Amino acid sequence: MSQERELKFRLDPALHDAVRRHPVLQSMAQPPRVQALQTWYFDTPAHALREAGLALRVRHPGDGRRILTLKSSRAQGLQLARGEWEFDIDADTPDAASLQRLSETPLARLGDLDALASQLQAVLGTRVQRTLWLVDWEGSQLEVCLDHGQALGGVTPLAPSLLISELEIEFISGHWLHAFDLAWTLAQDLPLLISPISKVQLAAIAAGAATLQLPALARELPPHEQGGQAVADVLQQATAVIAVGADLLHDKALPETVHQMRLQLRRLRVLLRLLQTTGPKSQRAACRWLRDEWRWAGQLLGAVRDVDVCLEQASVPDSTHATISDGLAQRREARLQALLTYLRSARFGRVLLAQTRWAECWSGSQIIAAEMSTEQLARRLLRLHRDDLHLHPQRWGELLAIWDGLAATPIDAPWSALHALRLRAKQLRYALEWLAPWIGQSLGDEGKAWLKLTSALQTDLGKALDTHRLARWMISDPSTPPSQPNAFSEQAMHDAFKQARTGLQRALQAARGKSGER
Repeated sequence: MSQERELKFRLDPALHDAVRRHPVLQSMAQPPRVQALQTWYFDTPAHALREAGLALRVRHPGDGRRILTLKSSRAQGLQLARGEWEFDIDADTPDAASLQRLSETPLARLGDLDALASQLQAVLGTRVQRTLWLVDWEGSQLEVCLDHGQALGGVTPLAPSLLISELEIEFISGHWLHAFDLAWTLAQDLPLLISPISKVQLAAIAAGAATLQLPALARELPPHEQGGQAVADVLQQATAVIAVGADLLHDKALPETVHQMRLQLRRLRVLLRLLQTTGPKSQRAACRWLRDEWRWAGQLLGAVRDVDVCLEQASVPDSTHATISDGLAQRREARLQALLTYLRSARFGRVLLAQTRWAECWSGSQIIAAEMSTEQLARRLLRLHRDDLHLHPQRWGELLAIWDGLAATPIDAPWSALHALRLRAKQLRYALEWLAPWIGQSLGDEGKAWLKLTSALQTDLGKALDTHRLARWMISDPSTPPSQPNAFSEQAMHDAFKQARTGLQRALQAARGKSGER
């Protein structure tokens, strides 16, 4: 099987001239070639190839040739490596003879290839102008392709289309990681935003046959035999979630997209903390840098998410809440623009690229701990939280005692301490979730109980803190009429206080009961 390896980046069309003028391409690449590429993708009426994760295309490169290509992709991740089988054919459409040449590929799983050939029809297409540079980078041969054109949602002249604006770095020969080094050099000057979305996927979206959706969140280490591959897979999946989420937010900034991206970043930072604390010492600087960069992104997402939660709470249709909602909507727009500016930036592109490259190091032999079994790696990471399982109840009891003494003046309660406690509970929960397949073996029923308990505490304290935030904003918002905020904000403050007390009580009782305390 041949394998295609490439990095794909989405790029603002306004930056195409900057790519062409980049010193690396002008000084280190052969003179560019420009091609007009027309490509048609084939499938059955029942979309058998798409359902199987396959793409079959015929490309017309403008020189009279017709090139048949079959590609296979993994269901998740960044699609950095794909199976690829390619050869010239004499017809505009794949026939039975050409499909027989693919009898040793995943296409054969679809059944009789002669019967399949009779069902194939062109369903999607692309029309692209490609500028191609061949670069010799430290002995490795790399192709840099700047593509600009349309993804066609059909084969008729009036078919719907979407813009294609991409930069691809395809590995030809040598050392695969050199593709990342070249990309990193270009990314110092250009906002290259890595993308898992292929051209055929974009065409399917144009046709209405698919939608751009956030991939499944990376939540736990998969039980691979090799621990490094498990880490690599979750790092790549997390990167795919963040990259696609950024595309979705540029199109339509839905609250749920903000929420899911923020969740992924928080889970990712907990995993990086685990690896930084108990992983190989050689990788601690990389973990620290990535955690710091994602903290910045998380703060921007969190600023928007905080307003979204308050907007949900203030959605009751009456005059008071309408005034609150108007002020919150203005606050959200300002925070959203700051977030979108970051998601278009070269800084965001570099951190996505750095994490992708680091994941490749875990999947190879560049990191010593990568050769551990996933079970060994998980047990090593779980040691970090053994003490946490016993320290939390003591802190909860201390905070509850303070809470009980401030029932008359809830505004004076230590809300910042409550917030810090919730974050610690959340970090513990996410750490246990990453290692969920091994909790029973390493921590037994105690670990499972803690996973359930920290989840409940996070929910209870989250509701309290969200209500408290809305009350504080009501007090400080100058757009709220003076006659309205007092009663509403006071009631909200008391509600938040009771929610927090209930959450602390439930957590403390559960923890004491589990440990046998009375």
